[in-house]
Amino acid sequence: AGVAGSATIGAHCTVGGGAIVLGHLTLADGVHISAASVATRSIHKPGHYTGMFPLDDNAAWEKNAASLKQLASLRERIRALEVQLNK
Repeated sequence: AGVAGSATIGAHCTVGGGAIVLGHLTLADGVHISAASVATRSIHKPGHYTGMFPLDDNAAWEKNAASLKQLASLRERIRALEVQLNK
């Protein structure tokens, strides 16, 4: 794991092998970062966090990263549309 010297890590936290915690971030007590994940923002709630992307050219990666947070709501919208179509 790689943890920047300016990061603040709370009590009872774990950072998995190959994970990275970027500088000037704070991890609250009880935060667990999965192996090979990258913490890019402070985490203020205890819990288990995982985040990684496969290697890709930068333009494609940025497009996918921006869309990923909307994936669950898009799935729900599609399900609702399918219900409407099947009536």
